[in-house]
Amino acid sequence: MKKYILSFCIAFTLSIGWITGAVSAEGAQAPLQERTIDLSPEQKADLKQIHKNILEEKKKLIRKYVEFEIITEETGDRIIKRYEDHYKMVEQNDFLMPHHHFHNKRWKHK
Repeated sequence: MKKYILSFCIAFTLSIGWITGAVSAEGAQAPLQERTIDLSPEQKADLKQIHKNILEEKKKLIRKYVEFEIITEETGDRIIKRYEDHYKMVEQNDFLMPHHHFHNKRWKHK
């Protein structure tokens, strides 16, 4: 009997949470405002050095994987090329994080 009462309470709680969650999701959500960020040359140089250090450490790690034969040399070269391409993209974007346009619009299928 306790199992039935407990399962009923859980089902009731979940259904109430689901209904109120659906209503509040459709409620007032403020649109995100676009911000413009201008970094000083010193800040850009600092970020560039950090990204370059990260790139070198990742390359070192992949080379160790190749050395220990965890991955093949071709796979290692492909991964390193991808890391280098990513670094070039970040450098072209002045070391700013990319903006994800639809990050806040989950579960809105129409």
